[in-house]
Amino acid sequence: MTPQELNIRLPHLTLAAQAWGPPDGLPVLGFHGWLDNAATFARLLPVLLQRPEVPPLHVVALDLPGHGLSEHRPPGMAYHFVDMVPEVLQAADSLGWDRFLLLGHSMGAALATLVAAVAPERISHLMLIDGLGPISAQQEDACTTLKTSLRQEQALAEKRKPIYASPEEAVRARHAVGGISEVAVQTLVKRGLEPCEGGFTWRTDPSLRVKSRHYFTEDQVRSFVKALECPVLAIEAAQTTLEYWRDLIRERSKLVPQVTHTVVPGQHHLHLDDPEPTAAVIAEFLQAHLSTRS
Repeated sequence: MTPQELNIRLPHLTLAAQAWGPPDGLPVLGFHGWLDNAATFARLLPVLLQRPEVPPLHVVALDLPGHGLSEHRPPGMAYHFVDMVPEVLQAADSLGWDRFLLLGHSMGAALATLVAAVAPERISHLMLIDGLGPISAQQEDACTTLKTSLRQEQALAEKRKPIYASPEEAVRARHAVGGISEVAVQTLVKRGLEPCEGGFTWRTDPSLRVKSRHYFTEDQVRSFVKALECPVLAIEAAQTTLEYWRDLIRERSKLVPQVTHTVVPGQHHLHLDDPEPTAAVIAEFLQAHLSTRS
């Protein structure tokens, strides 16, 4: 199963994407995690789409702005998390989709949560892999957060992207970070590298590594979670090392009106490391809830 490569033109930039499944299938928009790309679903979707109990789906997995093959923001423009909310809705508009499902991992799950909360009339089902809403912060940390972000922005001009002699060297470097299998790393790196003088480097915009200037408080995040109207699948990675993140998923899940909270074996990139268990859980969720789709 080979995806179709797409370019989706927004008013201010072009997003790249990979489309899986028949064009007349139920529309699903997919969002990857921070510093990943659309290939995050490249091992999951072939398994999911071939399960007999899953109806035909047409999944468009986006490279979010600054990631993968998508365009970067102009120099000097920051990557504000909430700015991606209107951008992915614009992508759906460009695809001609009025109502659709969402699939997100990590940061993509956080983004999908906000989109479903603010545009409930457009989202029929929400499938989240190791994430539910964005990271939050204490309100008294706001000043420190902004100071840190500004310092990192100023230091960015002096930083240089790493250069690898070969794609294999880049795979080894990413794998050494931990928390993701080598085969999963290969999937992401293949889409995330570009040739440069002296070898290969990351396509990702370095500005994405700058700390956000502002975070929602936990109460604010929970206001979005409580606003979710559609059925929600919240998949928790059983072996995650992100204990803070695991606790947030569990506590926030209690606030979702229609939630299926499931723990699946694996670490944070469980859908890439071993896609079968995640595919089985998503298939079960779709089978149970698609009859309620309107």
